Order: sequence, then structure tokens, then C-alpha cells
Amino acid sequence: MATSDFLPFAAGGSANVLSQSAYAALAAVTNGYQAGLANSAQMNKTFRQSSIMAAVLAQFIADQTGANSVDDGTTATLLANLKKATSGRLLNAQTFSASGTYTPTAGTNSVLVWVQGAGGGGGGCQGPSGAANSVISLSQGGGAGSFGMGRFTSGFSGVAVTVGQGGVGGSAGGGNGGSGGTSSFGALLSAPGGSAGLGATALSVPPAVTGGGNLSSTPSGANILSVQGPSAGPAFAFNGVTGSTAFGGKSFLGFGGATAFGTVANPGVLGGGGSGVGAPNSFSSGLAGGAGGNGLVIVYEFS
Repeated sequence: MATSDFLPFAAGGSANVLSQSAYAALAAVTNGYQAGLANSAQMNKTFRQSSIMAAVLAQFIADQTGANSVDDGTTATLLANLKKATSGRLLNAQTFSASGTYTPTAGTNSVLVWVQGAGGGGGGCQGPSGAANSVISLSQGGGAGSFGMGRFTSGFSGVAVTVGQGGVGGSAGGGNGGSGGTSSFGALLSAPGGSAGLGATALSVPPAVTGGGNLSSTPSGANILSVQGPSAGPAFAFNGVTGSTAFGGKSFLGFGGATAFGTVANPGVLGGGGSGVGAPNSFSSGLAGGAGGNGLVIVYEFS
């Protein structure tokens, strides 16, 4: 077991020290001792106050590092071992909402990285323009981007950070949405984006149902947590004038676009998928799908 040379002064049960209440009321606590006859009880209390904390800190260093805390009159080794003893504390967090280069904060020895892939765009739909209660148009929502979490102790300085862009919403003529972009922390951790929602032509009812997008691909390098991006919700209708459209897939960090029947689509947020859209039979023109939410990369830095 590592030892410490730093010992508490006047720590015995019968030590000649001033009581805590008397010491707290002493003017010297604020202004220091002035010229005159020294009072041993006062001096011993002052020495004990400082020496006890020095002894505790030195023993903490020894216990945490396994190295002796030696009183050799220098500070370099003690300071270096103190830094080792307090390793692992959170220094800073850097958030990337756009691609860039990661530069560690001074003193960073390990990083905990969260990587959120971008959401897929929802599909667009055609305008049915059909007879009442006979046709409707419902598109798929976009799937959410995947999420990965990993801790790394080397190879992270200066890595390229890529923040995936959300997939575009499908065109109003029934176009498919775009897939979400992959977010990554160099080659260490990568989170694929969400799946694209399919566009829709007019469907006969009742009922008309279109499924949500597929699960995203699996993250790579996620040595703590790996989450595939969920698919979008389903869409359904029981006649040509009412229905419920597909909401976008919900990501680990954000939300999918809310349902949008007969109105403009809703985008995803922080890796969530864009909503699908629905057009009742009275619509002669279609609706564009919702855009997927962009990804995000967060780097927590530890000493």
C-alpha cells in the first residue's frame, strides 16, 4: 500500500489547540497574526487546520495512484500524481450540429461520444381527385436515424466529424423521400441515417393502408450503446375524406414529424424522420413529404 510523508500536526486527543468556536472568532483568522507574544494554542490550531488537509490530500493521491506521497521539498511529482488521481472528471462537452474537426480540450485523456444519424424524408403524395369515399392518397413517413455511443481513450485527436443531413421530403407528385445521411466521429463511430418514406398514388378505400419505412442500418464502433433508427408509423383511411397519415420515426435524441392529413408535412427533429402526407379525394394537387431531421454529434471530454 502506498504511503504518505505528510502528517497532521497536533491531531491528538489532548492536543493544545484552540477550540473551533474560539478560533472562528479570532481576529487573526481574517488579518493574520500580528507582532507580539505567540499563543501556542492559537498557532497549533492554525498548523492543524492546514496540515490535516495536506495529509488528507496526500493520502488521497497515494491511494488513487499507488505512488508514495513523498516530502522531498518539491512539487512536480506530487502535482503530476494529483492529476493522475483526479483523472476521469468531466472537462468539457463539444456539440457538433455541422461537420467539422474535433480538437480536444487540453488535458483530455478519453472521450464519450454520442452520434445521431439523420432522419429519412417522408414520401410525397398525388392528388386523388376522385369520387367521394372512393379514393385517397397516403404516403410513408421517413425512418429515424440510428444512434451510437462509444468511449475512446486514443486516436480521437483531430478526427473529422460528419453530421448527417436529413433526407429531403418526397415531391408532391408522389415522389419518394430521401434517405438520411450518416453521422460519424472519424473512423471510430458511425451512425447510419434513417430510411426514406415511399411516395403514394391514389388508393381505393376502404381501407387504404401503407406501412412505415424500414429500420435503419446498425451503427458501427458503438462500444457502449447501439440503437437502430425506428421505422415510421402506419397510415390508414376508411373513406375518401378522412384518414391518419404516417408520422416520422422517433430517434434516440429527437422526434419524428407529426401526422399531416390534408395539410403541409412536418419535419423530423434531431434525427427523426419526416412525416408522410395524406390527400383526401377533393385534392387535385398532391403534397410534399416532410424532411428528415439533421444528425448530431456530442463529445464529452474527460481528464
